[in-house]
Amino acid sequence: DSMTGAHIVEGDVVILEFRPAKPDDVVAALIDGETTLKRLVQRKGKTFLKAENAAYPDLIPAQELVIQGVMVGLIRGSVGRT
Repeated sequence: DSMTGAHIVEGDVVILEFRPAKPDDVVAALIDGETTLKRLVQRKGKTFLKAENAAYPDLIPAQELVIQGVMVGLIRGSVGRT
């Protein structure tokens, strides 16, 4: 539920394109050994990942940040929906 503010919820399928990411893109990223889906932010020369849910902290890479793909589409899932 870390991306609910971007209307991405459990059960959705995210379509990714392998291309360079720009600030504000939603990306799949490998950060310190774990893959996640977050918004890419660049501020004051620093690059980090931001959840679209205020309950989750920003992810600032300690070692590595590898963009694996940029979100270009979404297929709405049905897991957990009535």
